[in-house]
Amino acid sequence: MESLGAQTFPTTSARQPSTIRGAGTRARHRVLVVEDNIFVARQCKSALTKAGYEVIGVVTTAEEAVEQALQQRPDMVLMDIYLRGPRDGVEAAVEIFEQSGIRSIYASAVSDAGMQARAALSQPLAWLPKPFNDRKLVATVNAALRELEGLPLENATA
Repeated sequence: MESLGAQTFPTTSARQPSTIRGAGTRARHRVLVVEDNIFVARQCKSALTKAGYEVIGVVTTAEEAVEQALQQRPDMVLMDIYLRGPRDGVEAAVEIFEQSGIRSIYASAVSDAGMQARAALSQPLAWLPKPFNDRKLVATVNAALRELEGLPLENATA
């Protein structure tokens, strides 16, 4: 298995992923993107859409992230840590997890021990170090989805 540079964490009491039917017969999994850099947000949305995921929204603040996650119920959240507004992505991810069981992948250039300790309360699916390319993003989301579904992580990028 290729090293993704992402750290995964065990699953406990988290929500199981749902699926919807897209234009074809293939089930599509739903992702909320929380990113305040418009260029990174567009890159994420484009890469995930091309990989067959439904991006249910792109938001830039913790408040919007919580609201959209609770309303739209994505399978997972791709969460930047430093966001616009008074709250950060860790606070948003913890609130989303505590209220709904929806887990996040943290995408950030910062992942020090203190930050990871705070984020552990949200049972993160992975840490995706910035900068990242489309391939690494999709591979990390694929691996996270396999973990949510309880499948082995080998061949997660296939």
